[in-house]
Amino acid sequence: MPAAHRALVRSLPRVLLGFALGLGVSGCGGDPCQRLRTFVCDGGDEAYCQQVDGFIKEMQVDAEGQPLDEAAAQESCRYIMGNVEIQNAYRFKAKERFLGEPYFQVLKNMKPAERAAWREKHGIPEPEPVVTTPAEDAAASAAKK
Repeated sequence: MPAAHRALVRSLPRVLLGFALGLGVSGCGGDPCQRLRTFVCDGGDEAYCQQVDGFIKEMQVDAEGQPLDEAAAQESCRYIMGNVEIQNAYRFKAKERFLGEPYFQVLKNMKPAERAAWREKHGIPEPEPVVTTPAEDAAASAAKK
């Protein structure tokens, strides 16, 4: 084997390691707590996402109830983002607390007056109706097929 090939073969593991480390930092979406925030916000507006920030910080405490330091918080977010059930639990609890959304099963079985009273009692506003055009309805129907 020529000397140039031997040098390339010897340097290849270092090049691959550097490439893998580079992907680890940038390819996975960067900051795990930012990825968790994005996941839990689930497309919500900035006011909702700020509530989510407080919710995540509230959940990230040690055994004595003290806030986690930055390194421990990052590790916690990394763990949560590695577990689909926990990710969804965070999203569900945030929506339940701030939007009242998971109650849809209970709410859809109530009469309109009962639903309005329940929402008022719990401080949950009525959602804005979604208005679509006939063309949007047709496109959505076609996409489902």
